[in-house]
Amino acid sequence: MISGSQPPIRGRRLSSEAAATLEREIREGIYLPNAKLPTEASLMKRFGMSRAVIREAIAELRQTNLVYTQQGSGTFIAAILPERSAFALNVDEIDQRELRFIYEMRREIEAGAAAQAATHATQNQRDEIALALDRLAISLERKVDGEKYDLALHQAIAAATGNHFFCDFIDFFYNRMSMAISTARRHTARDAKLEQIVQVEHQNIVDGILNAEPEEARAAMRLHLTNASRRLGLLSTESKGS
Repeated sequence: MISGSQPPIRGRRLSSEAAATLEREIREGIYLPNAKLPTEASLMKRFGMSRAVIREAIAELRQTNLVYTQQGSGTFIAAILPERSAFALNVDEIDQRELRFIYEMRREIEAGAAAQAATHATQNQRDEIALALDRLAISLERKVDGEKYDLALHQAIAAATGNHFFCDFIDFFYNRMSMAISTARRHTARDAKLEQIVQVEHQNIVDGILNAEPEEARAAMRLHLTNASRRLGLLSTESKGS
C-alpha cells in the first residue's frame, strides 16, 4: 500500500519531485500497466501540493511516455513502459555553468552524429532530414513555434547514424533540458534576423550530410551548437583559453 499522506517536499521543483516518486513506483510495479493513476485530488492530498503542481508532474510523466491521458476518464499507466534512458539529469540542480558543460558535451556528440549521418545515411534517411529542414523553414515563415521542428531535424540526423545511442542522447537532451532553456530561446524567436541565421546554420549541416561530406557536416554542427551556446549566454562563463 502507498502511504496516504506525505509532507510537502522542499528544495527542488515540487512537480519534479512528485514525478520522480511516481515514476519509481510505476517502474516498481506499484501501478500496473493500463491501471488508472490516482486522481489529482488524491495526489494533491498525498503530496501536499497544489493542483497546478500535480498537473505539471503528470505532464512530465506523459512527456516520458510513462502515462497517457484519456479525456474525461483520467490518466493511465502505459501498457509498455519505455526503457530507462542511458542518460539521467536533475534539471532543477543545473546552474549556468552546468548548462554550459552540457552544451559542450552536446556539441561534441552531435557534431559526431552529423559526420556519421553524412557517412551512413540511406536515401530514405536523407529524404527525412531534408523534409525536417523544410518543415522547420515553413514554421519560421508562418511565425509558429519551431521547437518541435528543430527537434525533429536533430532526431532525423541522429537516426541516420544507425547508432541508437545518438537517438537516446537527443531524446534525453530535449526531454530533460527544454524547460531549462525555453526562456532563453524565446529571445531568438523574437528576432527575425537571428532566426534566419539559425536556419542558415541548419542548412549548412544538412548540406554536408546530403552531399556525403562528413567533415563539413561535423564542422557545421559544431559551429551551430557553439553559436547556440553564445545565444543562450553560456560562452560568457568560459574562462579564457577554454
